[in-house]
Amino acid sequence: MDLKTPLFDLSKFKNVYEPSEDTFLFLDTLEQELQLILSIKPDFVVEVGSGSGVVITALANACKNISFCLATDINSEANSATAFTAKLNNVTIESINMKYLSNFKPNIFDVVLFNPPYVVTESNEIKGTGLNRSWAGGKNGREVIDEFLKLLPNILSYKGVCYMVVIKENKLEDIHNVVVDLGLSCYIVKERKVPGEHLFVLKMYRK
Repeated sequence: MDLKTPLFDLSKFKNVYEPSEDTFLFLDTLEQELQLILSIKPDFVVEVGSGSGVVITALANACKNISFCLATDINSEANSATAFTAKLNNVTIESINMKYLSNFKPNIFDVVLFNPPYVVTESNEIKGTGLNRSWAGGKNGREVIDEFLKLLPNILSYKGVCYMVVIKENKLEDIHNVVVDLGLSCYIVKERKVPGEHLFVLKMYRK
């Protein structure tokens, strides 16, 4: 089964991150991992920081038996864009305005997707809820990533898997050590060099 890039139209959503090289690497990774994802028979799937909704929509299209497909973003325009992308592709996704997943029961999500703001910036650039929050990552590009990782053991189900995009500047060895200290396994499943960035996708799951 193929994982296809869904239809999308962001012409009405000017403050939403346009699908780019990191997005397409993420889609390629999910296609590579699709048989494994299907094998765990996911019931609850979420993308944190869904932006355009392209990634979560692609996965929802490929996994027809998902009971609940959720997309969260702190940018309300991204919530609308994700809902619009889902509608364009005839899939059902609950798109809500939320930071991370604080309002849900623990350990229910079987697949967690996160393409975080990973660009190295000053810490004061990660304030607000606008377009800057889709890319500005603070010190080492890690401030949002580290917040998320602390929560991940309470988000993942006991059969769950998380895929997260990072760049070389985020200090991959340190991320690996942080994840292992949280009781999870972590390794690189795909990488790609593009102009200005060396991108990686990490896979994390319970040992």
